[in-house]
Amino acid sequence: MSCWCCFRGARKLDVATRFQPEDDDLWYDAREELRYSDDEDDDGEELTAENVGIAPGTEFPFTLGKVWEQEEHQGFVAMAVREMRAKVRHLLRKEHEEAVRQAEEEAAELERLGLMTPEKREMHERMKSRGGSQELVGMTKHLKVGQDLTDIELPPTFFVPFSTIQVAEDTVYVIEGCENDWSDLKHPDPERRLARMVKLYLDTCAIRAEGGSSAGVKSPYTFGAMKKPLNPILGETHRIKSGDTTYLAEQVCHHPPITTWDLRNEEIGLHMSADVKAKPVFKGAAVQVLIGGEMRFENLHTGEKYVMTFPSLFIRFFGLSGSYSETVGTIRLERVSEGPKLYAELHFKPRGTAGLKSNANRFDGSIVNENGPYMYFMGKFTEGVDEVSERHHDVVRSFWRPAKPKSSTAPRAVTQPLNGFTDSHCLWGEFFQALLAKDMKTAAKAKKKAERGQRRLHKAMKTGEIPPWEPTMFATTDNERWLLRDKFDPKVQQAWLKYIGYRIYE
Repeated sequence: MSCWCCFRGARKLDVATRFQPEDDDLWYDAREELRYSDDEDDDGEELTAENVGIAPGTEFPFTLGKVWEQEEHQGFVAMAVREMRAKVRHLLRKEHEEAVRQAEEEAAELERLGLMTPEKREMHERMKSRGGSQELVGMTKHLKVGQDLTDIELPPTFFVPFSTIQVAEDTVYVIEGCENDWSDLKHPDPERRLARMVKLYLDTCAIRAEGGSSAGVKSPYTFGAMKKPLNPILGETHRIKSGDTTYLAEQVCHHPPITTWDLRNEEIGLHMSADVKAKPVFKGAAVQVLIGGEMRFENLHTGEKYVMTFPSLFIRFFGLSGSYSETVGTIRLERVSEGPKLYAELHFKPRGTAGLKSNANRFDGSIVNENGPYMYFMGKFTEGVDEVSERHHDVVRSFWRPAKPKSSTAPRAVTQPLNGFTDSHCLWGEFFQALLAKDMKTAAKAKKKAERGQRRLHKAMKTGEIPPWEPTMFATTDNERWLLRDKFDPKVQQAWLKYIGYRIYE
């Protein structure tokens, strides 16, 4: 396997041209540049489908933010993808040569027995020349109100350069890149400890708003009303580390889509995890993204555990201020570990039929304990929320203000690919860069390769050719709640490699 120092010394490539095709080939063969042998890797180990991948412990450094636009990170990703492409070509060539050898033996036997027919001879020649059938995929062209949009194949122009599996990085940014006081996680009053979880969630909501928060923090994953992130491919993984915070995510199911993630920071005493089940539904003048599943919070100081539901995301096509997206709905953050009743109820208000910006991001809520309501609060989750009196909503004191950036320089982080093949940045690298370069032809081709490979994988599972998909990092006992495994094998699974990996990197 090529050592990572080969990548570190590689020249950086221009973002706009890094993934451009040469001679109708989306990726040029960089085997010579990467010092990769046709027969074995640098350590003399024969390359097989079991050991294919990139070096364990590989990291792609970047600054938290628009990682897909950062030369440093994308240079490393490009080199990793080229290495995997070279290895896949090598493995496919070996497999083809073995298939041809077997076919030639069978053809010789047929000739000896006098059983060779013109049809069989033609099939044998096609095998030798690597001929094959092409898949035809139709595109749905008509939408109906109430229709589930999960399976609609949209053109690249509708997408932003990231997958939804990456979006929870916002929480990493709030923790590592913003000024926050986490002392309330150790406060003796359980209501104050719960309120700290509410404030963390408000910070992530604030930076995801269209204009970001009033503290000057905006999510790199904010997208316009007519844009959407990519739906993760089954088996897609994403792992990053920044400071004391680690974040791991995996797409464990595609029908219905389920994205799972796990975040931990031992220093501040916080552990979070989630199962996100997004279902976009066409509503005529809007798309409502129904978000099922749950988010879980754990206070590592006290052992308390909380569970929260999700609001809906509405993508509005019309309004006096133009098209816009907004968070709408009532959610509940409830303590589920031992102790008296304790929960927070949070209400995200819609703008109204006119869609006025002045009505955007309105929010109110309350914290309730075993004795009844403990406190009420209201405001705008992009600007500030105050504790208010129950009857007249008079301001009592400030409850929350958006977290400010620690400095003008965002914190450093690293992508830690699980195996290279399933890593979100590598899997969609070709698509992301073509999208940024406005090369929609290349972007469409890259997107279809992944999606068609996924359909082939599903078909193989449905027909019983292979067993049901087994997620790598997460496991479930009830098919509802997914939790991070204590140990997992980072190697790419062979079913994924055959149906999706080979197709993407061939």
